[in-house]
Order: sequence, then C-alpha cells, then structure tokens
Amino acid sequence: MTTTIIGSPGASRAAGSPRRALARSVTALLAAVLPAAMLSGCIGAPGADESKTLHVLAGSEVKDMQPILDEMEAETGVHLEFEFTGTLDGTEKLLAEGEDAPWQATWFPSNSYLSLFPETELLVTAETSIMRSPVVLGVKPEVADRLGWTEADQPAWQEVVDAIEAGELSYGMTSPVSSNSGFTTLVQAATALSGTGTVLEADDIEAVTEPLTAFAAGQKLTSGSSGWLAEKFAEDPDAADAIFNYESVLQTMSVAGEPLRVVIPSDGVVTSNYPLTLLSSAGEEKAELYRQAVAYLSGDEVQQRIADLTKRRTSATASGGASGQVFELPFPARLETVQQLLEVWLSEARKPANMVFAIDTSGSMGEGSRMEDLREALHVLVGDQSGGSTGFLRLKPRERITLLEFSHEEKSQLTVDVPEDEAGFDAAMQRLNDRIDAYWPDGGTDIYGTTIDALELAAREAGDDRITSVVLFTDGQHTEELNAADFAAWYERAVARVPVIGEIPVFAVVFAEADQEEMERLAETTGGRAFQAGQDSLSSVFREIRGYL
Repeated sequence: MTTTIIGSPGASRAAGSPRRALARSVTALLAAVLPAAMLSGCIGAPGADESKTLHVLAGSEVKDMQPILDEMEAETGVHLEFEFTGTLDGTEKLLAEGEDAPWQATWFPSNSYLSLFPETELLVTAETSIMRSPVVLGVKPEVADRLGWTEADQPAWQEVVDAIEAGELSYGMTSPVSSNSGFTTLVQAATALSGTGTVLEADDIEAVTEPLTAFAAGQKLTSGSSGWLAEKFAEDPDAADAIFNYESVLQTMSVAGEPLRVVIPSDGVVTSNYPLTLLSSAGEEKAELYRQAVAYLSGDEVQQRIADLTKRRTSATASGGASGQVFELPFPARLETVQQLLEVWLSEARKPANMVFAIDTSGSMGEGSRMEDLREALHVLVGDQSGGSTGFLRLKPRERITLLEFSHEEKSQLTVDVPEDEAGFDAAMQRLNDRIDAYWPDGGTDIYGTTIDALELAAREAGDDRITSVVLFTDGQHTEELNAADFAAWYERAVARVPVIGEIPVFAVVFAEADQEEMERLAETTGGRAFQAGQDSLSSVFREIRGYL
C-alpha cells in the first residue's frame, strides 16, 4: 500500500490548476442547495465510542467492506461511521464544508475528480489506496462469442462503437453525474476515442462528440448507482447485451448460469483505487485512528481477505487480478475538461430523456412546508446552470418533460420539449417555473389511477431513441377506489397489450405519511425503485433520482 502525504515533498498531484473562482462558485452553490449533513445514508453502531470513531464520507461501493471493518473494530477498536453519497456529489459537499467538514476522512472509489480542485491541498492530509478495480464491460457470453471478443483478443474502444453502430451490442451504464462507474466509463471512452494517445483536453471534446454520440446510441439501461444497475441487469438480462461496471462487480454476475464475459478494452481503461483519505478537519486523535485503520487494512492477510470478499485487486493480487493486466488511461488534468465533457454528453451525445412527473398536490400537501419543499425540488430542473454537478441536474436540450399534477383527479398537465436555442430554452424554463409556482394543495390522492395515466402518456413517446421513465412524487395515503391489486392486474394486461409499458420504470419519491412499503411494491412492479425523503430535503433526494432519468 502507498500512502501519499498531501503537500509533502514528492507528493503526486494531478496536473493543471483550475480557477479558484470556479471552485468557489461550486462551494457557494452546494452550500445553498445541500443540507449541512445528510444522514439517511449513514451506517453507524449505536452507542459507539466517539473517541474511537472516525466519521467517513464515502461512496456506497464500500458497503461490501463491512464484514472486514467489523473485524477491524473487534481487533483495534477503531470504528468507521459512514455517510454515503455519490462521488461527484460527495466531492462537492466536501468543498462546500471546507476545513470545517464534519467528517475526518473520505472513502470514494476515486479521488480523481477531487484532485482537480486547488482547495484539495488544504482539505486533504493523506490518502492510501486500499484496493483497486477498473471499470470495464461485462458481456453476455453468447454476445461476446458472436463478436469474437475473448480474453486473448479484446476489442479496442472503437470496435465497441462499431458493434453498437452495427446493432450488435447494447449496454447499461450509470449516470456520469451521479455515479463513479458511469463517470469513469465516459472519461475512458472519450480519452480512447479521441485518438490522441495522451490526456484528454478541452480542445479534444469537439472531435470526440460524434463517436461518443454513436457510443451513447447503444445505451438501453441507465441508473444512479452501480449496485442498482447490476441488480436490474441480473433480474432482466434481456434488457441489454452488457453493462459497464466495476470489474469486481462483474466477476460475481452470471446469465443463465454462465459468468459474464469480462471485456477490458485493449486501448485502455481507468482504475478506481479506493483511497482512504484523511482530511485536515481531523485532529491528531482522529488522525491516529486513520493510521490504525490504514495499517490494519494494508496488512497482508487482510489484503487477501479483501480480495476474496470483494473480488477487487489488492497487493495480494499483484499479478493483475482475475481478468489480467490492464492498460491505464490518464485522467483529465483540468476541471474545465471534465465539466465540458459532462455537458456535451448530457446535451448532445446521450439519448435524451422522456420524463413524466406525476406530482401530488392533494390537500395534505398544505401541511407544514410540503409545498415549498416540493417546489424547491422541482425548481432544480430549471435552476442555475453554473456551479459543479448541480447544473447538470437541470433539464437539457432535446429532453421532454410532462408535469402531470394530481389529487383525486388530474388537475393540470404541461408537456415541454426543451429547445436547443437559448431564447427557446429560456422560454421553456419560464413556462415550467410558472406552472410549478401555481401548484396549490387541495383534494384527495389517486396514486394508482394517476400512475396508470402517467405510464400510458410516457408510452406514447417511448422508443429506442429516448430514455423513458415516470417519476411519482407523493406525500399521502391513497384515498381512491383503485388499489394496489387493481394496479397490478392492469399492469399485466397493459404490458401484454403495449409491451413498451413494461420497459418504463416508475421511480417513487415518498415523503411525509405515504406508505413506503406500498410505494416500493408499485415501483418494483414496473422495474423502478422508491426513494424515501426522510431527514433529507426533497431537493437532495431529487439529486439522487436524476441519475436514473
């Protein structure tokens, strides 16, 4: 294991120094949008000794380390208490908190994005890679055989694009804005397809937009998390031919009893090195806990245990891991390059979204700050374009959104196709803003009837050229005659009659007194998932769900 002491002689930092003004704008915006601490993702032991507890902001990918961390706590007394978030969101939360951050450490799959900000040298004291996993392609065996992709004959990235253009390959991938695996996939594809053989620069992005658009045409599944993407593909392998994910995840997956074929593009990938990172907000006592944790996790026996449990590469798999050696691509050296790449992907390359938002404005929404919270969440769609990943949540040109307002009946409906020209874009955003501001709470709550209407509406515009979904915002118990059993029966008939309905997931955002279990069943019936807005604001929950749309 290698520990890098940030700011010490010989410490390795990414090249380039982004403008401090840009980083400050990220910090200011994130401070305004995000709550100081989002606790719903925390894992902690009740009654844990605070003097032996290290508070860690982490990616959900490290949840599978819990058995080893339990052993570490039993042996050393050191307890890691996690708050889970996405890598880009977590990076910007750290920037927003600055040196007053409530965490003493971070543990993301990668610090590559963090390294682009000049503030990093003030916020990070040390980082140690604990394990590694490249982001690669898991392909169904019969598809890999048909394409001639074997361990001895791996395709280049352009060959992957060629297979997509020939209609021979489709795939699933997480959102680059919310998930590290999707972010890494985009970076490595763009770097390889640029053909420069060097680090990706902003000037390369125009030339790589066309091949990225061809690459994006193959996407059939999207997700806000690597875990959910893997679960979705395992449940319905007919949804796509392959998925981009961590090598460690793909090695545990199979289709019809056969392991997925792990395909590592021959011209390079980017490896996530899972650095456990000490923050400057940690005092000496917490720094000592960090050193104890690193020493334990770096030990030979534990490194072997990590490799066995998580399937990631460690010092115990120095030969390269189960899938062999990889050619490592360089990560972009400038923040501007990454942000421009993400903007081009969302606005020009990827398939545009077709979204139907079913929005509950029943009488119970008049209680407390519910309407204010709902409007704040929806305004994220039409908000400020500047300031880090928050701007990427905004609606993009070519996307279509329908706002379907309901109580015990449909109250209003507005569909907007987002224009590419600036004047048209601004006018479309104003129309959406005006409609959102006009929402008023009254009436009962017809959840199931409205979801049926939303699915039928979404199906009219669904197709291979769009990513279609329904998002249900509700705070109340269903009050109308149609019930869960009626919905399930309708859904089965509807999918048989109009198969595309079965390809449209419903994502339920559940808050206040809504029945969480009932909404989970509704979402899972359609291949979607439910999100609980508990202690988090609706806006922060919406940040998470946007990655699925």
